[in-house]
Order: sequence, then structure tokens, then C-alpha cells
Amino acid sequence: KRRVVGVVDVGMFTDQAFEIAEREQMEGIFESIGFRVSQVRDASPFRAFRFRFPWLIATIASGIICALLASIFELTLAKSLVLAFFLTLVLGLGESVSMQSMTVTIQALRSARPTLRWYAGSFVHEVGTALLLGTASGAVVGLFVFVWRGEGIASAVIAGSIALSIGAASLFGLSVPAGLHALRLDPKVAAGPVTLAIADICTILLFFGIASFVL
Repeated sequence: KRRVVGVVDVGMFTDQAFEIAEREQMEGIFESIGFRVSQVRDASPFRAFRFRFPWLIATIASGIICALLASIFELTLAKSLVLAFFLTLVLGLGESVSMQSMTVTIQALRSARPTLRWYAGSFVHEVGTALLLGTASGAVVGLFVFVWRGEGIASAVIAGSIALSIGAASLFGLSVPAGLHALRLDPKVAAGPVTLAIADICTILLFFGIASFVL
């Protein structure tokens, strides 16, 4: 009847949409490290501890295992001290790549079933990406080590271990959430701590294993 009956506030609608998106993104961040934010938002300190600490056990366990593994290679470290300088970098790269792959896999699992065919296709794609990431990262760090310290063998060891550990981390980031999904477990919550723990242990073994074989 050509009468104004109300006003739609587009700004309010937009703000609500952004708020929902931000809340979902924050929920995803917390899930990737082992718990849902809704579980601890208004919880008591003890209840929050109950939800958060069990997933830290995976990190503690992997850290202890990594320390024990590193102690086995004391003689290797004594031969080339520069290896110790870059241990945290190698571990950090492996963790970062594993989390990237895990996040992409979890997103893909929202719209795909983890069949053997799907896994094979994702595996091939991830291998190609891992080769590029590992080669590029290893080359950059290896070149820096060579220019800084002038140790050709050590720089090659560090570059090679970075390339292999990034490749392994990428595959763990794909395989762990896919396996958890196939077992009907929630990969969004469980995959993060498990993937990081496995990636750390594998990185330590590759890093010191290659160093002990070459040096």
C-alpha cells in the first residue's frame, strides 16, 4: 500500500554474520589444540584443567621421548655443534607443516568420505606439495648455515633433514585426521596433539639419524 512498515538494519545483520564467523574460527583454533572453547569458557579452574591437561600429556610425552632420543646422539652433537643451533627450527618447521596439512585435511573431511580412493588422491597431492615445501625450506636454511658457518656437510645434513621431516609431517597431517575419522573419532579435537607428537618424534629421528650417518 506504498507505506513504510519498517527498516532493515543491514549493518546489524553484517555484524552478526561476522560475529558468527569469528566464533566458528575461534572454535576451530581451540579444537586443533585439543578441546572445545565451549567446554572451558565459563568452567571452574579445576574443570578447565580436566579438559585441557589430558591433551597436554601428548606434548609432554613426545617432548620426553624427543629428549631421550636426542641423548642417544650425544656424540653426533659433539662432532657438529651447529646441529644444536637449528634443532628448534627443524622441529618448528615440522610442526607448522603438519598443522597446515591437518587443517586442510579436516576441512576436506567435512564434505568427503575418507575412502581409500580419496586417501590415495590426497596422498599424491600432499606428496607433491611436501616435496616443494621441503626442498624450498631446506635450501634456504642450508644455504644460510653454509654462509654463516662455512660447514658444507652440516649444512647439507640440516637441509636434507628439513626436506625429509617436512615431507613426513605433511603425510602425518593427512593420515592422522583421516584415520581418526575412519575410526569414527572426532579428528577436530584429537588430531592436533597426536599429529604434533608424531611429527616431533619423526623429526628428531630423521634429523639426528641423517647426521649420525653422514658425520
